[in-house]
Amino acid sequence: MTRYLTHAVVESGRNPLSIAREYIRLARGRGRITLPEYVQYGVYDPSLSGDDKSRFISEALHWPIVRRCNDITWEAATEDKWLCAQILGYAGVRVPAMLAVIDTSDRAFPATRTVGTARELRDLFMSHCGEDTAVFCKPNGGVASFGAFIVDAAEPEGLHVVGEGFMGYDVCLAEFVGGECYVVQRILDNHPFLGRYSDRLATVRIYMLRTEGDVRFPFAALKVAAPGQIADNYWRPGGLACDVDPQTGVIRTARTKDTFGTTAHDVHPETGAALVGEVLPMWDRIVGLARECSSIFGPVRYASMDVAVLADGPAVVEVNTGGAFNIPQLATGRGFLIDEVLELFRSCGYKG
Repeated sequence: MTRYLTHAVVESGRNPLSIAREYIRLARGRGRITLPEYVQYGVYDPSLSGDDKSRFISEALHWPIVRRCNDITWEAATEDKWLCAQILGYAGVRVPAMLAVIDTSDRAFPATRTVGTARELRDLFMSHCGEDTAVFCKPNGGVASFGAFIVDAAEPEGLHVVGEGFMGYDVCLAEFVGGECYVVQRILDNHPFLGRYSDRLATVRIYMLRTEGDVRFPFAALKVAAPGQIADNYWRPGGLACDVDPQTGVIRTARTKDTFGTTAHDVHPETGAALVGEVLPMWDRIVGLARECSSIFGPVRYASMDVAVLADGPAVVEVNTGGAFNIPQLATGRGFLIDEVLELFRSCGYKG
């Protein structure tokens, strides 16, 4: 805690007592932010007004608010990735091809290849992993790519997991899958525009607020994986989060994250490709896809979705019940509780 306070004092030039008093007031306020959040979001910045500071909100309030805003009986429709893909596919929405489900329980996955033994795992990966092909495996009920892995080679004796090396199929099933249900998908290639930034799939996260007869998009963010990372989640070291104008698709900021805050970039820190001021391709189609998905999951009034932008069009990677507050706050330097967000949250019973 001392390190966080010291950082805020040094960066702002403010009196330590005034920072401590301000933090305590905000921690007790409507956003309930923690000290690490207060520092990471740069709330101590003297250029921010009192109203600006009060609009930051703690990640600890995410699920309590989500469960007020949404019909929670719909949660599995988004959070069970296999089920969500079936719903979207039936509606004609493009989703990544699902090659199989790895599951050792007795659950049925109709019309989907189901793998439950080491031998079946070998047959799956040997049929889909070659010199230029790889597959992405992620927990069916997981979040933020925790537990995900990529298999980029397979031989009769074992498979190669990116970042881990070769291992036997029995070891993979016991230690990596470990009794969880996993979905297996083809690796997708970025649109050439995004290929300038990373060879791993980048996604656009769009936040959706559903009101009576309308859907609003208060925030959008481009997430780009750092070199050596298997996914674009912002918690992974070196990942970029870019604030995107929800109306135009223009990239307004690009930031990497560290312990005490963020670093702004105008160009990609590794490739040098321009970021700020660039316009994401197919933006109208991306927004149209978000609007369509919001209608399909209508009772989920506060949601987000991750969209892959491919050469031949966008595809929905995931739909999320709710959506992390920290990504827009870190990417924009602004609090999540803008007026239209507050309007929806309060209509659902949030007292902030």
